[in-house]
Amino acid sequence: MRRPRITMPKWPAYAMAGFAAACAYPAITMPPPAAENYRALGQEPGWSLAIAGGRMTYVGNYGETRISAPRPDPDPTMAGRRYDTRRLTVDIVEARCNDAMSGHGYAHQVTVIADGARVRGCGGERRADWDA
Repeated sequence: MRRPRITMPKWPAYAMAGFAAACAYPAITMPPPAAENYRALGQEPGWSLAIAGGRMTYVGNYGETRISAPRPDPDPTMAGRRYDTRRLTVDIVEARCNDAMSGHGYAHQVTVIADGARVRGCGGERRADWDA
């Protein structure tokens, strides 16, 4: 006696592939280096970072430290991007951030390592709806 052949429909595999694609991180598109205009800041000690005109400029420790370097191409990370030079490493993570001093909300959490010293703060688009 011959057994009946049982097959599974193919649509569940196609549906799962579609769901997986929808959950993937969106592509991060970057403006050309000369057109980029990015700002970040942090407290204790006070620092700021500007990425503009093809350069990265870091001012730290309330103005005592100044580092300027050509802006490298960013490397993608799990949730953002990283700029890495000999003296500066800048990690930008796409996650809610509130400035420690003002409570103002920003679109990114930013970590800067400048000559080995690590500072953390906020950057990117100002998000008033996230103010603390």
